[in-house]
Amino acid sequence: MVNEPDHYRVLGVSPQAPRNEIQAAYRRRLRETHPDRGGDEGEFHLVQGAWETLSHPGLRREYDLLRFGRRAARRYGRAAAKPAHRKVRGWNVAPAPAPVQHAFPAEGALVAVPWHARLRRLRPVYRPSAWTAAALCASAAAVWVFMGLGYLGQALASDSWLFLVLAIPATIAVAMIVAVQTSRALRRRPDRSPPPPTGRLVIAFLFAAAVIALAGPSTPWGWALGVYVLTGSAMAWTVKRLRYTIALRRSVGGALRQFNAFGPAGTRPKADRPTGKLLREVLTNLPAARLFVALPAEADTRVPHAIVCGDRIALLCAPIGRDGADVDSVNLPEAVKALDAALPDAHVQGWVLWPTLPETARAGEAAAVHDVAVSQAAADIGLWLAAAGPVYDLPVLQALRMRLAAVPAPRTADRAPAVRT
Repeated sequence: MVNEPDHYRVLGVSPQAPRNEIQAAYRRRLRETHPDRGGDEGEFHLVQGAWETLSHPGLRREYDLLRFGRRAARRYGRAAAKPAHRKVRGWNVAPAPAPVQHAFPAEGALVAVPWHARLRRLRPVYRPSAWTAAALCASAAAVWVFMGLGYLGQALASDSWLFLVLAIPATIAVAMIVAVQTSRALRRRPDRSPPPPTGRLVIAFLFAAAVIALAGPSTPWGWALGVYVLTGSAMAWTVKRLRYTIALRRSVGGALRQFNAFGPAGTRPKADRPTGKLLREVLTNLPAARLFVALPAEADTRVPHAIVCGDRIALLCAPIGRDGADVDSVNLPEAVKALDAALPDAHVQGWVLWPTLPETARAGEAAAVHDVAVSQAAADIGLWLAAAGPVYDLPVLQALRMRLAAVPAPRTADRAPAVRT
């Protein structure tokens, strides 16, 4: 028997009630049981749990099947009565057992390595290389032309008129097919990565193997014709790959130059790569961390990135803001003071992310603003945030969300770059 409460009785609805009726009952019961209105806190949590289960179609079906059995199976169909559809994933979860305390000596015991010590400093970032695609296309074209000319030379040097008559039309036919496929590849828009022509390559490989076997492994014209057909079948794909790589680099480069968070608008996007790596490392290793972008500090200034974990808020900015409204190294202390005054229950600190740490860097345990090199920022910021524990501070998150909703974002046309390029 399920030890879950009767969610339908908690909300005061029947098990056959539709979702809109359940939602109306949930709102009514929420107002009745809210602690701020004199309701019971335990009943309030029961109402929340009932809504979370009954509002989701899958969870409601599993709940009905487990509680009502065959009656619910008749309503949901025969397939729902199978055991695979009656697995309960979210109920009756026993608390995790306490770790066993072994009498190991403290000296020489194994110590878990913290996550910030396992960071890979030089993690490669995939960037499609137009030079590699161009070299592949040029190599395939060169081999194709060379083998075609070699095959024609072997045919012209042959004494057999039948071989000469058959070789020239075959060479011209393959050249025309390759030209048509390449022209189609040039006319189509490179909107997605072209898949390799597996079927065409398999057919060309079988044809080349048959030609080499019939002509003999020691015959040059057999190898020339086989390689000529094989490279010709891949020519169109190399051209598509080159066009797609060039278009992708152009679009990605334009987007990074437009949204360059750690440099003025229009500059090279190299500064955004350490930013993305820093955010990825901190957010993936701290499950309770949440990211806020363009967080209002004051009426006319915004913090580019703010990471919240528990009751701690880390404000991140670049030495020079992307536009006039961005917080930078000069006004970051004022932003920290403003958010600290607006959120008295939170601990706010700021970090200026430099490409290389300046000589007059601000540092210290008690300092509210730190200067840190972006390559070492993940460990420093992550250590400080991890000290808050893997918990959510709902009042702090709610205050930040209300702050984002209260201050409208500046329009794109109103933004002025901090540094003219």
